[in-house]
Amino acid sequence: MSLAGRRLLVPVTAERTAFADELAAEGAHVTPVAFIAIEPATDPAALESATLAWLAGEYDWMAVTSRNAVLAMQRIARAHGRDLSEPQPAARVATVGEATRAVCATAGLEVALVPASRADARGIVAEFPERVPASRAVGRVLVPVGNLASPVLARGIARKGWSVDQVEAYRTVDGPGPDDAVVAGVARGASGGGFDAVLLTSGSVAERFAAACPTVAPTTRIVAIGRTTEAGARAAGLRVDAVATEPTYRGMRAALDTALQVPEEDA
Repeated sequence: MSLAGRRLLVPVTAERTAFADELAAEGAHVTPVAFIAIEPATDPAALESATLAWLAGEYDWMAVTSRNAVLAMQRIARAHGRDLSEPQPAARVATVGEATRAVCATAGLEVALVPASRADARGIVAEFPERVPASRAVGRVLVPVGNLASPVLARGIARKGWSVDQVEAYRTVDGPGPDDAVVAGVARGASGGGFDAVLLTSGSVAERFAAACPTVAPTTRIVAIGRTTEAGARAAGLRVDAVATEPTYRGMRAALDTALQVPEEDA
């Protein structure tokens, strides 16, 4: 479907504007809004210690669901003249998501586990191997996360017999958010000259969008990047018109098409 002339509200951060740029290149009128911002970990020394332990080969696995965690660790490694890929091929990496896998590749990390069942923390847990106590593996798994991460990943892997070290790698905080004109556009909807669609790229974005934009027009479609984001949106009191089948830009683009094809009277 052509996006020419479509008015889209797209979440961005200072580090991530690629999807907004792609949609604009397709002819959409994109309004980028920084609902969230990414800041360093509360305890940088703890993250540095964990990163150096990873580089020293003290972990069998690293399980990561965010590109921000990989980037934070890579900055530490490079500050020490090292590289995150040094412990491989002995150490393995589990991850999900197009963006996180791409950053792992940039850091030289080969990803050994990408869950096929579902692309989130629960998917990793479901397909993560049980630890064999008699194996040579030391049995340690590093789980670098953001400050808002749920304990699902660390707890699930620990239940499979592994010793898990979860460390905060970054913090998600409030961004500047939308101005009054954007809030009004969300309330007016497409038929009133406002937005055709709002894209939600994480649960934290959904929560902040709901708080900033209490009125969403029926003709303003809401699109979530995956089931976790959908759950966060519904918990925040939002309706969701379409959900990406995979948490990638490609999946989000397909879900946007689905949402925009719904007749206004059926919204």
